[in-house]
Amino acid sequence: MEIEFAKFQLSNNSKQNPDGYLNMFRYIKDNQIFFKTYFKLESISMSLPTQYNIELAEKYYDNKFIDYHIEFFRAGLNAIIKKWLNNGCLESPEEINEIITTEYKNKG
Repeated sequence: MEIEFAKFQLSNNSKQNPDGYLNMFRYIKDNQIFFKTYFKLESISMSLPTQYNIELAEKYYDNKFIDYHIEFFRAGLNAIIKKWLNNGCLESPEEINEIITTEYKNKG
C-alpha cells in the first residue's frame, strides 16, 4: 500500500517543519474514510510516519533507550489518531495538535 504522505512532509527534526503534525491532522480529517480503513487493516502493521525530535528525547532521557521512546511515542500518536477517527474527528486538527504538543512538552 502506497500513500502520499508527502502532503505533510514529516521529518525527524521538528524545527525543519514545525507544522508537520498539524498538516498531518488536517490531511487525516479531510480523508477520514481512507484512514479509518487504513487503521482497520489487520494484515499490515499500521503506523504513520512521524516526526520525532531525537535531540529533545536525548535530553529528556539522558540519551538512554531512545529507540524505545520513539516506539512508545509512535504507538501513542497512532492511538490518539485512531481514537480521534473513531469519534468522527470532532476535535479540530489544531486541538489534536495541541494535545500532542502538550503531552510532549509536559515531559520536561
